Parts: sequence; C-alpha cells; structure tokens
Amino acid sequence: MKTVLWVTSMGAFTLPLLAGCTSAAPGPPRDGEVPSLPDDDDAAPDDADNPGESTDGADNDHDGLFDCAPDDDDAAPNPCPEGMVLVDQRVCVDRFEAALEERQSDGTWLPADPWFVVDGRDVRAVPADGLVPQGYISGDEAADACAAAGKRLCTSDEWLAACQGPDGTTWPYGDAHVADACNDTYPGGHPVIDLFGHSDVWDMTHMNDPGINQQPDTVEPGGAHPDCVSAWGVYDLHGNLHEWVSDAAGVFRGGFYADAEINGPGCGYATTAHATSYHDYSTGFRCCADPG
Repeated sequence: MKTVLWVTSMGAFTLPLLAGCTSAAPGPPRDGEVPSLPDDDDAAPDDADNPGESTDGADNDHDGLFDCAPDDDDAAPNPCPEGMVLVDQRVCVDRFEAALEERQSDGTWLPADPWFVVDGRDVRAVPADGLVPQGYISGDEAADACAAAGKRLCTSDEWLAACQGPDGTTWPYGDAHVADACNDTYPGGHPVIDLFGHSDVWDMTHMNDPGINQQPDTVEPGGAHPDCVSAWGVYDLHGNLHEWVSDAAGVFRGGFYADAEINGPGCGYATTAHATSYHDYSTGFRCCADPG
C-alpha cells in the first residue's frame, strides 16, 4: 500500500494514500491538522496516462505524481503448472499439443523423436512449444504420458471449453472459418498415399510409417500458426493433429492437418470410430490438470 510521510513540529507520521498508487502529492498540513485525502474525482491518472513514472514509489519526473511498486502480496498466484493456462476457472490446459520425452537408462529424460510409435517406451508428456508434437500415439499411451508428467488427459467437456472459449465459438478464433489460421488444409491428395504412391495402405503398418509426418505440409511445430489460438490462449486445438480425450469409448477431437471438417466444424470435430488402443500418424494429444 502507498503511504505519505508527513513531518510536522509534532513529529513524523505516515498516512495511507487511499486514492490509488499514483496520486498528486498534497501540501503539508499545519501543525495539529490532519491532512485531507484527495477525492476520487481528483485522483491523478493511472500509469498508462503517466508514462514518466516508474514503479519505485518516487516522483521520478517531478510532476507531483507518485507511483508505488506492485505489491507481490496482492498478485493472484498462478494455479496452473508452467506451460498451462487456467480455462473457465476450473481446469489447467496445456497451451500446446504434447511432445514426448523418453527416460534413458541413467534415469535422465531426453526429447523423443515424434515420428515413431511409443511401443512400450518410458515416456512423459511436455508441451510442444515450438516443437513438433507427437503423433502415432494411442489414447491409452497418451493417458500414461500425461500421468507420467503429473497431469491427465482432458475430458471432452474441458477440451471443448478450452477450444470454444467463454463465448462458445465454432473455431478457436471465432465463428467464421479463416483459411490458413490453423494447420487444416493439406495441399496434397492424402499423406499416406502420397508417401507410398498407391492406395493399398489402410493397415496399421502403413498408417504408422514414420515417413508420413516428415513430408512437407504435414504436422507443424506447436504455435507455428499464431492465429490458431482460443480466447484462453490455447494453441492448435483445430487441425495439426487429432487430440485424444479421456473417454473410454475412444474419442479424439479437433481434426488434423489433412482433414478438419468431415466429422464436424472446428471445435466440434470428433472421431469416435476407434478404441483407445488405436494409433496412427494423425493421433496426438494434450494434457490437462486440476488447478492447485
């Protein structure tokens, strides 16, 4: 709290300045007089209107206006782990889709190659901020990777809240589709067919080939499309990779780079055709956590 120091013949005393941190400095009172406080209507403009002031509690530009430093005790603590944002005051959501780290034999963790299936490796989820997120992952493996990071898969309701924002928009960025805002328009034919050159590819071996997502114009690093962000500050919820959610029936949401409309527009896109053990080049995830 900002205080004003008065020095009179009766001694020195401090008085809280209630009109705000930045206020005109009143003249000293006469001996024995209690100084009057400025009315709200007379309060000086805030820092945005007084750029000459710093935040050290002094009248730095000598204009009779004082500024106080931020009170750390008054700052609301961040209830979410690093890399997550609080959505709807009820759930922490990773700002980016998930990449993986793999535990080494000496117990250290190193970044995992995002082009390969998990296949029993000891991995944990990390937000793919500027990293290529992990495809080729099943819902079960995604849940385990989140748990290894002290998090969990988002529920469908939490995922939709993160995507649609407080206004319930159709796409993360609004109610009208914006071309190229998200990674949702693959310029080729089909990425699996494009890699192999024929259509006899609809099996787990072909669909999990590490070369698929290494082709141009496929999966992109987290945040590569800065306009693909929801009102809460969560990126890439539409396109790029499908995202597994916590649903025993097997559900992934949001579409991916080669199809983000067949199963619903924008945030409403949901695939329900596979068990949680399923994985292919298009399946990714992100993690949620309870605020704490």
